[in-house]
Amino acid sequence: MDFETIYEFLQNNLLESGFEVYPFLISWYNSVVDPLFRLSNYDDDTVAFLIISTPSMFEKTFLPYALDVSKDLTRDPIDCCVKEKMQSVIERFSEDEVDVLFDYDLWPTRRAKIIMQTVGHVSGAACFYSRQQLQNDPFPKDKNMMGVCLHPKYGGWFALRSVLIFKTLQYPLLPRISPPDVLNGDESLIVDVLQRFNYCWQDGTYRNVIPVIETYSTLQQSYFQTNPKDRLVWLADLRRMNNENV
Repeated sequence: MDFETIYEFLQNNLLESGFEVYPFLISWYNSVVDPLFRLSNYDDDTVAFLIISTPSMFEKTFLPYALDVSKDLTRDPIDCCVKEKMQSVIERFSEDEVDVLFDYDLWPTRRAKIIMQTVGHVSGAACFYSRQQLQNDPFPKDKNMMGVCLHPKYGGWFALRSVLIFKTLQYPLLPRISPPDVLNGDESLIVDVLQRFNYCWQDGTYRNVIPVIETYSTLQQSYFQTNPKDRLVWLADLRRMNNENV
């Protein structure tokens, strides 16, 4: 199966479910990450696809999953829902054809198997901003400042979910598309979003530093603002209300 066929298949099976698909080459990722994080088991020209969830994924895919009483919600329901969706998509391909990585995958040493924000940038999905870009870094030197990705349409209202690596698919001529610099290189704006993301990420204001076409719904924000240990109760209440309305 060639690149165009696979790309079209993934889009046809994911876009309507609230996901977006971004192709990239393994070499693009490996060339910018620390050697510890390189995906060394693949040829440089191997094609992979980043899968992100957009705001609509919650209503289109997660809620039907969560309201299905046959689903076990005791483990992280969002992660399990996304995993089930990815597995249903790659069933079309043989097991030895595709490797799947998720944003939460760790080695036994607790080191991340893949740096998703880097993938977001090299694939052109979202621009990654970090203190390393600042000529005048105002943050304490001993403060570990996390970088943040901003999507051109959704700002911070999205998530980097999964990477599908097609081990036998090589496409050295894949056009590389740079992510739009939505902050236009303005250092003051980069400082602002880094400050919001690192010091007060809970209020979600970093998500709105640029105009966006869609945000998380009130229901979705309620879910994510609920303490993780209380989300099972939140979902149980949702199931109960849904049953009452049937």
